[in-house]
Amino acid sequence: MKQSFFRTMAAAFAALVCSATAEIVMVPSSGIRTISQAIVKARAGDTVIVSDGVYKERVFIKGGVYLKAQYLHGAIIDGGGRETVVTLGAGAGIEGFEIRNGTIGIFSKDPDVVIRQNRIVRNWMSGITAVRHLPQIEDNIIGFNGASGIIGWNLRAAKGSIEHNTIAYNGGFGFFIGGTSNVQFQYNTVAFNQKYGLKMTKESSESVVKYNNFWENLKQFYDNPADNYVFDPAFTSPRVKYNFVSEPTLCCSVKDANGQNLGARLKK
Repeated sequence: MKQSFFRTMAAAFAALVCSATAEIVMVPSSGIRTISQAIVKARAGDTVIVSDGVYKERVFIKGGVYLKAQYLHGAIIDGGGRETVVTLGAGAGIEGFEIRNGTIGIFSKDPDVVIRQNRIVRNWMSGITAVRHLPQIEDNIIGFNGASGIIGWNLRAAKGSIEHNTIAYNGGFGFFIGGTSNVQFQYNTVAFNQKYGLKMTKESSESVVKYNNFWENLKQFYDNPADNYVFDPAFTSPRVKYNFVSEPTLCCSVKDANGQNLGARLKK
């Protein structure tokens, strides 16, 4: 009992120290020209903020570091047409970037990962691939990737969920759940994908799939799960600067519990 108490106190103290010493690392800044250089300098608890521009590199975000674009979608990470563009370590996060031109846009396998408000487009395979631990995936635009928008395999959701994303115009499935997975997938817009909007294995059938809009996904030869919707999201201009905001005069009568539209909650 005493050992458990002291371990808990030690963990709390470590978290407090980390929070008190957290820093912001800017890209670019003195001696730092690339995102990767900034992440090498950063420590767990630090935030790396990236100015607008195209960064032609492939990035590993080490554990506990949060990578954030200074202005929404103004910083672009370009993978140069090969390999994974962004890989996240345990407790890492990425927010506000355009991530493009790799084999996989984002890869995650560790716990407590956050993927928020990114535009993940034109990767040769998947936009996001996650295995083992489900990240918190919210308010992303995941479109025009060569294969599926999101691929999940053997996922367990201790904290993570997939909510309020727009997953559209991908060459494969909108969301493929494989292996033995148990995930929460809700309030997403899944539209115009070249295969099923949702495909999951029998072993993943306990996943919670509710309050999503599945619209005009091709080869949809089976019914979507109950408690989902089918209506035109009326995207304003998705092929021009990836503007997936819905035209208000045409959409949308269905809202979430807070009165917000389904899909990514981004203003253009």
